[in-house]
Amino acid sequence: MAQPKSVEEELDERHAAARAAFLNRDIAAYQVLFSPTLAYQQVDGVVIDRRQLMQDVALQFRRRYKAQWQFSREDLNIDLDEITETLNQVVTLEASAFGLIHRTWKLNRRAAYAWTKLSGVWAIERVQVFSEEIKHLGWRFGLRRI
Repeated sequence: MAQPKSVEEELDERHAAARAAFLNRDIAAYQVLFSPTLAYQQVDGVVIDRRQLMQDVALQFRRRYKAQWQFSREDLNIDLDEITETLNQVVTLEASAFGLIHRTWKLNRRAAYAWTKLSGVWAIERVQVFSEEIKHLGWRFGLRRI
């Protein structure tokens, strides 16, 4: 008989799905990771909903063609039917204009993610971004590298 998965294993599976959707620029797969009632507090304190977040992410997906994404879990708190984890994320993005001009950024973000189960699957209900640093890594000119 298979052992039930731990909460951490379940969240790791959701993170793997998020990473795959993000890297494949699959907005539909990315959206289902977030609750319809999402409250996403950005580093400046402004709170946006899922619709606005998906608009922002869709714009990022259209502009970039290459990305790397990793995270480390700093903390995990389980409270009845909600889980809150604090993550440190590092994302490197490369965007292209006209297929010839390329710009690379590195994003470091520390945030708390509150998860709740919707129809038996963990979904992000709230996000609070504590810090976010975006560093420009440079320009490159020429054809896209695969």
